[in-house]
Amino acid sequence: MQLTTEENERAAYADGNTALADAFSRIIDLEQERLLLRQCIRDAADLIDDDLEWVDRAAKLLDDDA
Repeated sequence: MQLTTEENERAAYADGNTALADAFSRIIDLEQERLLLRQCIRDAADLIDDDLEWVDRAAKLLDDDA
């Protein structure tokens, strides 16, 4: 069974491996930032009625790292 990033972070802290826990924490922060950017793209797309090709390109860029 594979642990989630949050579970790995907690396990690393419990094991006293703060460097690894900090790395997992940064991964969590970056994932949250990616989700926020994705939502911003959706919100912007709702406000713009013309050529939305940029929305697809931006979403693809965000998905490529997921």
